[in-house]
Amino acid sequence: MKTLALLALVLGTGLATAEDKAEMKALTGTWVMEKFEMEGSDLSESFKGTELVIDGEKYAVEVNKMKDAGTLKVDGSKTPKTMDITGTEGPNKGKTFLCIYEVKDGKLTICYSLDEKVRPTKFESPKDSKTLLAVYKKK
Repeated sequence: MKTLALLALVLGTGLATAEDKAEMKALTGTWVMEKFEMEGSDLSESFKGTELVIDGEKYAVEVNKMKDAGTLKVDGSKTPKTMDITGTEGPNKGKTFLCIYEVKDGKLTICYSLDEKVRPTKFESPKDSKTLLAVYKKK
């Protein structure tokens, strides 16, 4: 019985890893910012044209000549799908942001938690929520 439980755990881990690899493949590429909302304020015009580049488990973005880069980890088995973003260079170095994301119709929607403690549960950024909602279109 213990052998079956161990085998199920190993197989389940393998499936999740394969699913996450498929998710990473879908995320890989250059994404152009279409919408940027922070705590209920639409700041899209200020960030128009910003490009997010995802290459495997690494990301890079330049916002107003400020470069930010780091790593990301996804879990496509959850609903909504989750993403943890860890800055390794730039203003977010050493910070980890808990996010949810969705790839649909050539767009990537990410809702980021700005407090590093609580993951958002909905794709929204109401006033005083400490969340940021970004929508990118695949380039």
